[in-house]
Amino acid sequence: MGRVCTVSLNAARRFCLAVVVTLAVAPTVVAAGAARCPEGRPMLPLVPGARWVYRGTIESTVLKRGSAHLIRRLVTRTMEVRAVKRYGRTTVALVRGYPGELAWYEPGRPRGTYLIIQRDGGALYLVADDDGSALRRWPETCRAPPIPDPAHMMVDRFLRVGRTFGGDESVRKRPDKWYQWHVEAARCVHIPGVPGVDPKRRRHEYRIGFRTCPGHVLVYFVPGLGITRYVYSHHGTVAETDVRLIAFRRGGATHPGGP
Repeated sequence: MGRVCTVSLNAARRFCLAVVVTLAVAPTVVAAGAARCPEGRPMLPLVPGARWVYRGTIESTVLKRGSAHLIRRLVTRTMEVRAVKRYGRTTVALVRGYPGELAWYEPGRPRGTYLIIQRDGGALYLVADDDGSALRRWPETCRAPPIPDPAHMMVDRFLRVGRTFGGDESVRKRPDKWYQWHVEAARCVHIPGVPGVDPKRRRHEYRIGFRTCPGHVLVYFVPGLGITRYVYSHHGTVAETDVRLIAFRRGGATHPGGP
């Protein structure tokens, strides 16, 4: 009987040792997996000629002859870099079109003009430039463009789940993370079927939310590539947008195999 107990005890010890070894090795495996899913830099490839094409569905409430009508459309929207200027550690790009302008879609409304301001540290800001003149004015004044208010922040300098950015000071301590950009989730993905993007490369894709009582925005963002999906949903009057990246062109010099 004692011999049987000794054998059982040794087996139990071997089992415990195997569990310990497995737990010790598991973080290494995860870390190795993470290393195979690096993040691209800069956050957004702001190169003249760069182009992102989005396609998806919209539902929007529009006024027609004094009454509200619901429209549903399959839409395509192109975002493209028209010009780029460099000021010290800041890159400023004149951009035509942005997926966010599809919220509250109105037929026939032209694409907007924007400035995307990117610091070398990684932070991105998006500001409207309706007449497209701001990029020309700064060289004339010999001054670098000012960094916009944090409310205009598009993406922070680094991303991790749980991090918040943007918004104003009054909301930065909210426990629910509302009324500010909040990195809600991250995953390692392949992006197949998108011309201009290497389908074999693994990438970190972050879901960044801006949630309020009236509605919410979800931006799916891949560092080094840009927005891969944009979602807007209004919680009252119908206004829904869900578009995904369907084509990309880096612009400038060609890059074999895509970004």
